[in-house]
Amino acid sequence: MEHTRDTYLEKLLIGYRSSYDVESATHETLPLAARADFHMRETQYALFKSAEMSASHSDEYVYFYSIPHLTRDMVGACIQYTYDDGMAKIDLEGKDAHMCTRLVAVFLCDSADQAAVEEIEKCRIYKSFQFSLKGWMEFHTAAIDFGKESVVSNRYGRETAKFLKSVLHPPKRRRKANPLSILKKMLD
Repeated sequence: MEHTRDTYLEKLLIGYRSSYDVESATHETLPLAARADFHMRETQYALFKSAEMSASHSDEYVYFYSIPHLTRDMVGACIQYTYDDGMAKIDLEGKDAHMCTRLVAVFLCDSADQAAVEEIEKCRIYKSFQFSLKGWMEFHTAAIDFGKESVVSNRYGRETAKFLKSVLHPPKRRRKANPLSILKKMLD
């Protein structure tokens, strides 16, 4: 089955909509197609909800870029925009217990330069806030090249790449085996 960037993006956004706030997005010079935000608050209580022992906030901001041919310069510009826009969304003062923020740049392309692929794989952006007392930020990158039907990512983006692969090549549904047919095969 041949995928196009638009149909794949639509499938991808359907997968993200179950847990994320997804919206279409545009940029003047970048091929930004959509953005998805996820916010989570975890708390631990001692006997009653009024006796909160600890709480933590985690956020994830995913930026989807759709481009026919991906170049190293375009990867750099998109990573910079994702970093700048995502860092502006981190609120260390307004949240009492910021734990982690993930910034994710997902690239959908028909073809990609080898230099662009290497730039995605070597992206290592991590920021600690007050020696991790106020949490940290990690930057995930992942790209899917429809020409080669390959998915690449940086070290932090492995889970994102795994999800991209599952949407590109969904697992085949297995039929439940009929006990009589199994018995018949065994006897033959």
